[in-house]
Amino acid sequence: MVGRALAAALAASSIFVHAVPAGALEIEVTSVRATESGPSDPELVTLRPRLRRLVGYRAFQVVGHEVRQCDWRSETRFTIPGGRHLQLLPKSYEDDVVKMEVRLLEGRRRLVDTNVRVMRGGTMMFGVGRMAQVGDDALIILLRADTRQ
Repeated sequence: MVGRALAAALAASSIFVHAVPAGALEIEVTSVRATESGPSDPELVTLRPRLRRLVGYRAFQVVGHEVRQCDWRSETRFTIPGGRHLQLLPKSYEDDVVKMEVRLLEGRRRLVDTNVRVMRGGTMMFGVGRMAQVGDDALIILLRADTRQ
């Protein structure tokens, strides 16, 4: 009985190990300021309809952008405008989907704390409400994950 349980545990762990590729994971984090009016950055033109549906604003400007190679199962921290930090913990990769834990922190307060699935090379976006230091503007974070296989 113990032998079967041990064999099942070893089989499950070997499946989990294969779910994480040996190659690096490239993560791109873009911070976007959304406003009621004004110009939009040209690199956001193709995403503008999705951004408008997300937060209802009409103008979008990139206020932060960073691309990094990240290790699997190792937490990585990105600085976000407004004194915020985005913590990412890439967990696994399966069927062209990167699974990761996402936490957005403002000081010690968690604004976002969730697990997400991002298609390889796809972009996930989430709005985090008003930016108090710049009036009624909102902050949107674009998260892209890609594996190098």
